[in-house]
Amino acid sequence: TRNPICLPLATPMQYKLGLLMAASHEVYALLTYPHRMMHVRPSSRLSAGRLPRTSTSSPSSVDNLIDQEERNRQHRAGQAKRRFEKEVRRNDRISVLESTHQLSDAEQKELLALCKVRDSFEEQYDSDAFTEEHTEFKRQHNQAFLGLTRYCQQQRQLEMEKVSVFFLDGADGGTTRHLIEEGGLDASQCYVANRHLSTCKSLRLSGGGLLPNDNVVHLTAAEALSPESDATDDENQTTFAGIDFTSYYFDGCGGFVPHIIGMMTSALIRNENINDNACTAVGFSLMGGNRNVIEKEMKVCQALALIAKTRGMRTRHALDDPERYGIPYGISKTYDGTFTSWILLEPDN
Repeated sequence: TRNPICLPLATPMQYKLGLLMAASHEVYALLTYPHRMMHVRPSSRLSAGRLPRTSTSSPSSVDNLIDQEERNRQHRAGQAKRRFEKEVRRNDRISVLESTHQLSDAEQKELLALCKVRDSFEEQYDSDAFTEEHTEFKRQHNQAFLGLTRYCQQQRQLEMEKVSVFFLDGADGGTTRHLIEEGGLDASQCYVANRHLSTCKSLRLSGGGLLPNDNVVHLTAAEALSPESDATDDENQTTFAGIDFTSYYFDGCGGFVPHIIGMMTSALIRNENINDNACTAVGFSLMGGNRNVIEKEMKVCQALALIAKTRGMRTRHALDDPERYGIPYGISKTYDGTFTSWILLEPDN
């Protein structure tokens, strides 16, 4: 039986993002128009089992969040499989055309079009274009990531060698280098997802990077943190769903709120191998200008608070008291159209 969900009106650009965003839109709608969501009949189950519900949260809100993540997972698995198959067919066709001795006019146009599509999925992130101020901004937030990881490690009473961290990184491996060279983490403790194959190759040891090959996956963040199932057809690539991460850094993830919420639900609404009440840090960036950035941060933080309630936890803004968490004093949340925030999930005792 399909749940009748009322969604807020979407812009034409949002519609173009397709069904992948639909489930995250439900969380956004739940936060923006809670009175419209009262008639939802939640299933309140995930494939891994029933999640805890606390008395401090609205049952309909929490159950609807869990229910939408189940649908989100199912769609991510199908989407990743279709994208993988499409990419294989495209690359096969390019190989055939490039090996053809003489191409017709139509085949030349086809090859140019296919190469253009392939190139559009290459990494556009260029750290060499950063100003000195932008580089310092990134360094401070990499230090915030490290400081919060250490704080969570202490709260969990773990040895530093036992923690695992998930983050998004560019081809330059800036965050990877900071964690390993300045933070002392071992490369095996760092896990990265990137939808650009060229970036994945440059981050892996086999491509001259610092990370073990298995610790870098050619998937979106949401796909990488979802149960394997059909998330990938590459037999040499697995997801990170079974890893209990101490901290997450969703950097460079754009400014589309439902997309960011989708990454967080895939990361935090899980059962397998996860300590539900363990202190966890989450960082995220909103990019694309300062328009409505405060409201966007509020929506993301409200969603994260709702996610925390499914685990019997509460949220805290780490940048309100940076020194407590080993974060550089005077750290800025914004620079040149990029807004970065850090939230701590703690047991709600």
